[in-house]
Amino acid sequence: MLNYQDEYNKITTEFGGTCDLRKIELTICGKSACFFYIDGYIDTLLFEDNILSPLKDLQGYMQVSVDLLNQNTQMTTPIEELPDTAKAVEDIAAGEIILLADGAQGFFKYSEKKYQLRAVAEPPVSTVLRGPREGFIEDLKTNMFLIRRRLATPKLTFELLNVGKYTQTKVAIGFIDGIADPQIVKRIKTQIEGINIDGIIESSYIARYLEENKFSLFSHVGSSEKPDTVTAKMLEGRVCILVDGSPAVLTLPFLMYENFQMSEDYYIKSYRASTVRIIRLFAVIFSILMPGIYVALQEHQYQLFPIKYLVSVLGQISNIPLSPTLEMILVLVIFEILNETSIRMPRYVSMALSVVGAIILGEAAVSAGLFSISSVIIVAISTVGVYCVPDEINSSSILRFAFVAIGGVLGLAGILLGVAGLLAYLCSINSYGVSYMSPFAPSLMHDWQDGPIKAQLQEFGERPYSIPTHNRTRQRTQIAENDQNENNDSNQ
Repeated sequence: MLNYQDEYNKITTEFGGTCDLRKIELTICGKSACFFYIDGYIDTLLFEDNILSPLKDLQGYMQVSVDLLNQNTQMTTPIEELPDTAKAVEDIAAGEIILLADGAQGFFKYSEKKYQLRAVAEPPVSTVLRGPREGFIEDLKTNMFLIRRRLATPKLTFELLNVGKYTQTKVAIGFIDGIADPQIVKRIKTQIEGINIDGIIESSYIARYLEENKFSLFSHVGSSEKPDTVTAKMLEGRVCILVDGSPAVLTLPFLMYENFQMSEDYYIKSYRASTVRIIRLFAVIFSILMPGIYVALQEHQYQLFPIKYLVSVLGQISNIPLSPTLEMILVLVIFEILNETSIRMPRYVSMALSVVGAIILGEAAVSAGLFSISSVIIVAISTVGVYCVPDEINSSSILRFAFVAIGGVLGLAGILLGVAGLLAYLCSINSYGVSYMSPFAPSLMHDWQDGPIKAQLQEFGERPYSIPTHNRTRQRTQIAENDQNENNDSNQ
């Protein structure tokens, strides 16, 4: 049985006199009692109407219990009884209402949370011309609902964990029972449970712990802010990880080629989706290699330039005080600075700054003889190409510098060796039992139907072989039905 004054002092001491801890003392059935909650977390009107007022009107002398409270308060969620002070303090910090009553067997937890949330809106990065425009927000329950609304099946399962010594951040592991591989689900859960850190602020913290190669240049964990994208990946057998306070939902296992698949590809004609996927692929390859190739040609294989263009290049670089390699690196650095500045500054100022930096400063640098016009144009086009695949911006930007350095030292032969080394490294990456370069290395011809050339939706009869799953069948295709009918006719 709880001693009112002792427990009251323990809770007050735990919170150290913080100004936003609210304490409402009252008498319930002749027993001293007190409500504890954090100001700003709860709906005060509902608290007063559904909980506080009914309990103040209770008469007589009796033991305060869960049954008594349930009978005299109006709650949509059941009241829970907590056994100890530590759990009560933890729930108060998490935004729950805790009732302490003298002589009771334990603490009583009410839930009447209501706080300001950002409205569900289209994510700023994953904008589409056709398709759902909903995006995840920073509330875990809302994000779970956005997935649940699209997967109206009891097989959709969420497992909740608390991570972070001080933040106690709620992390939900979501998967479709019967489709997702239980071994992968268990492995992800074990990884998250093993995280020992003061606090989890955003889902990127969890992603760093889920990556098997901590020093890889490429991300091994998928991330999306669109519920339709996450739902589609779960239907293929993947597991999603939702973090309270983050609009980015993680998905595992993750394949590199997912970076080139956009949600809009599945809402438009397959020929158009195939065209834009090929464009994205070539845009990233061009943006990474072109600055390095241009430097390699200038430094080592200038004879490969067409004669008319070579004369133009020689005229441009005759008064440039820098070597081609150093010139290209400086142009890349300046564009990266302009990019970072345009992102960090206020929106309207950044738009004007982008125009000034890209046009006026670029023209001034060329006119002053600091850079050649060809270098500025190549870096500008390369920078635009990087943004065709937003999820690969970080790695692509770093690889551009690496290939410029390789091209300047070793020429085109070095570029080819660098490409071969990069491909070998990508093929060696394995995440949660899945090859990072699948379905190309190893080659899984079945999964190529959702590769650079996207097949018709009716042809997706089975889930991707790249992702382990316990249920391979996705739909009965017309081809399969025709084959089945032919077999039945032949048997008859």
